[in-house]
Amino acid sequence: MNLTRIFKQNNLREHRLQFMRIHQDAFDLEPIFILSLFEEAVQSMEGACGVEPTCHVEGDQLFATDYQVSHEEHTWPSSLNDAVKLLNKVESRVGIKLNRDLLQQFVEVHIGSHKITNNTIGIDLRPKIENSCIKIYMHLELAEDPEELVRTALTLDGGSYSPELLQVLLKDTVLIGFNLFLNGRSDVELWSGSPGGQGKDFPRNRGIYLTPYIQKHFSKKVISLFEASLFLIIHFPRTKVEPSLSVHVRNIRDLKKYVLFNSLGNRIYDFVISQDCVNYAALTFKERELNSYRLENFSFSYNKRDQCQHYVG
Repeated sequence: MNLTRIFKQNNLREHRLQFMRIHQDAFDLEPIFILSLFEEAVQSMEGACGVEPTCHVEGDQLFATDYQVSHEEHTWPSSLNDAVKLLNKVESRVGIKLNRDLLQQFVEVHIGSHKITNNTIGIDLRPKIENSCIKIYMHLELAEDPEELVRTALTLDGGSYSPELLQVLLKDTVLIGFNLFLNGRSDVELWSGSPGGQGKDFPRNRGIYLTPYIQKHFSKKVISLFEASLFLIIHFPRTKVEPSLSVHVRNIRDLKKYVLFNSLGNRIYDFVISQDCVNYAALTFKERELNSYRLENFSFSYNKRDQCQHYVG
């Protein structure tokens, strides 16, 4: 590796760490030990990366130690190496045993799949250990039929879905996530997605079943947000509780045309719009929250890459 490349790589690493530290300072986050292990993992990645913090708001409570990182030069299955290194580091240095069974069963079947583009790695740290986890999320190739991957994930998930919803999951899933909690349990998430009204350049292979499902089962407010979005992603839990909707937008200020935030939400919003080179933002909520005058329970994500590049849709 020549000196120019070493210098460039060190700059990328410092940029990543600085971005994470600015987020921590903005929301008064404590320097938790496991967070430092995640920072080490992010710092060790060579090449261009994207980091995505998420702030979870529950009324007057803020949980903001939630990060995802994607390595833009590592495709599946080599991208899994970054995840395994983090899992091993957490187990050896924190002294806990993570339950990798569901993840390993999925990987054994689909390690050679060309339908997975890459996987992100993340952490979500909460006050209670049973709510804190390491996250490994598989991002699926939008131009490919995801059914075989989804059937494996559904078997591991163990949920029961209506025929209509099952069709949505089998054909429109864009992400399969594995949450490895620090207390030893684990679970699977399936997120279905569709390009929104502003996502004209996305492949149209997703949303064929989800779009009519949204139009049939969700309110006019959700549909208007869908039309204003680049992409809408929905998680239908196997427990049949209310689904979570995640609206991705190019221009963060567009969100204020459709929703009002509580004081914590305004604090997050003001911080994010003050940042340079935010590629996109995503607002995640339950439909019933839209019936309130202000959003009180929601999540707000924003994504920055090592090299400034805006989300195109």
